[in-house]
This record gives sequence, C-alpha cells and structure tokens, in this order.
Amino acid sequence: PAGLSAGTFPAKLWRLVNSPRVRSVRWDSRAQGLLIDRCLLERELLSSGHAHRGGGRGPAPVPHTFRATQFRSFVRQLYRYGFRKVPGWVGSAAPGDAGAWLHYCNPCFRRDRPDLLLRIKRRSAANRQRPAAGREGRRRPPCGSQQ
Repeated sequence: PAGLSAGTFPAKLWRLVNSPRVRSVRWDSRAQGLLIDRCLLERELLSSGHAHRGGGRGPAPVPHTFRATQFRSFVRQLYRYGFRKVPGWVGSAAPGDAGAWLHYCNPCFRRDRPDLLLRIKRRSAANRQRPAAGREGRRRPPCGSQQ
C-alpha cells in the first residue's frame, strides 16, 4: 500500500507469503495468519549461501530478503512486529504435506487487507520511554516471561 516502505519487515514478509516462488511461508486456511516451515525457511530464506545452491544459470529461486541468518532471529523480528505464535498448532499446511508448520498471527497481517500493513509498527516504544536504567534495567526479562 502507499505509504509503506518496501524495506520494512512487514512489507518483505507480505511479498514473501504472496510469492508463488516461496515455499516456506504460506497463509493459513483463513488467510489471517502465517504458516512457517522452519527447516525450509532456514534453507530457502535465511541461509547466507542459498543463492548459490540452485546449480543453474538462472536467478536464484528466492532473493535473500532478511538480514537474519538464524530462525530464532527471524522469530524475534516477528515478535517485535506484534506477531504471536498460535499455541498448540503444529501440523501440515495442506493435505499430503509432510512438513511441520508453525502458526503465527498478527491482527493487521491479513491477505485480504493489505491496507492494515500500515498499522504494523516495530515495538520499541517501551525501550524509548524507559529511563536510562543502566545494566540491570536492560537485563530484565520482558513482562510476563518469568514468574
């Protein structure tokens, strides 16, 4: 949509999930969440040398889109942009699929509503509002992560 920088994480993710060339990221059955095959995503989008694995002279199947080279860094980006893992959902994306797919949702990331991408912001306001707390303030876990 107009006003959204093509270089933002949500815009890149939107292009990937809608690209027929990308096999590791798909829409869920309601087109309101992402299904991600971790192993395939690591090979297809995160591995630093994946562009040279095609073996042919043509272009690489998928351009290197993310700076992350590890799955946990990719998931960290999902969380920073308000995505949440759907608990207890691991399964196939389509009948006959062998892969184990992880399910992530963000209420503003929907196939039929690209205008909502403008509402997805990187979550950093808490870091900016927190006073310079020194070393101990930065080491605290996020709210609710430990009890």
